[in-house]
Amino acid sequence: MIIFSIVFFKTVSVLLSLVIGFLAGKYSNVEKDSISSLLFYFISPIVFFTIPASTTLTLAALSVTVVTFVIATFLSLFSYYFFGKFWQDHTRNIIALSAGTANGGYFMLPIAAALFDDYTLSIYMMAVIGVNIYECSVGFYICMRSFANTTDSILKVVKLPILNAFFLGCLFSFCGFTLPDFLDDFIYNMKGSFSILGMVMVGLALSSLQKFEVDIKFTLATFAAKFLFYPLGVGLFIMFDHFVTKWYNNDYYNALKLLSTAPLAANTIVIANLQKFYPEKVAATVFLSLLFVVIYMPTMVSIFLSDLN
Repeated sequence: MIIFSIVFFKTVSVLLSLVIGFLAGKYSNVEKDSISSLLFYFISPIVFFTIPASTTLTLAALSVTVVTFVIATFLSLFSYYFFGKFWQDHTRNIIALSAGTANGGYFMLPIAAALFDDYTLSIYMMAVIGVNIYECSVGFYICMRSFANTTDSILKVVKLPILNAFFLGCLFSFCGFTLPDFLDDFIYNMKGSFSILGMVMVGLALSSLQKFEVDIKFTLATFAAKFLFYPLGVGLFIMFDHFVTKWYNNDYYNALKLLSTAPLAANTIVIANLQKFYPEKVAATVFLSLLFVVIYMPTMVSIFLSDLN
C-alpha cells in the first residue's frame, strides 16, 4: 500500500505540470519553440549524462539499451500486422508506432527516482535510451510506411543530443571518474526541470489542438498495444532470462517492468500532427493514457515490482 501511495501521488504531481502547460498554451503567449530547444539541446543531455556518470556501470547494464530496442521493435512490427486486420489505412501505422514507444523520461523519471537507487535508476535510463532509439528509427519509418532512407535514419539517431550525452556519461563512468559532490544540487534541479518542462510541453501540445476527438475503437487498440502487449512482451523476456539466459538480476527486472507501465509517448502527437495522421484522436488517446496510468501504474508497480527500498 505504501508503494501504491508513493507512485499514485507522484503521477498526480507530474500531471499538474501538464495542466500548467495546457493553461499556459490556452491563455498566454508561451514561446513553445524556446522551451523545446532548451529541453532538447541543454537540459535533456545534462540529465542523460549525469545519470550514468553518477554511478558505477557495467557492460551488462549498458546492454539493456539493446534489449529495450529489440522489444520495442518486435512489439511495433507485431502490432502493425495484427491491427492490419482491422485497419488498412494509416491508423495501423500510428498504433504500431505507439506500441513500441513510452513516455519513459518526462513522465516516468520522477517516479523511477522515487522507487530506485542510483544504480537501478541508471539501468532504467538505459532502457529509456533503447526506446528513444527505436522511436527515432524503426518507429518513425513504420509510421511513415517507408524504410528506404536508411542513411538519414541512422544519421538522425547518431546526432541525437541525449544519445551522445548518455554515451559520454557511460564512458565517464567506465573510466572510473566521479562527479564532484558540489554538483549534487545542480543535478537534482536538472532532473526536476527535465520532468516539469517536458510535461509542460505535452500540455502545450494538447492546448494547440482545435478539437478533442475520442475514437473508442482506436483508443482501445492503442491501449491494448501499450498496456497489454508491452507488459506481456517485457514479462516474457524476463521469464526467458530468469530461467534460461540468466543475464540480469532483480534490479534490471524492476527497471524493465516500470518502463512497461509508462503511458503513450508525447512525441506521438508531434508525428501525428506533422503527417496529418488523425492528430485530434491521437492527442485524445495520449491524454487518456496519462489519466489511465494514475491508477494502472501504482497497481502494476505494487503487484509486480519486488525488493524496493
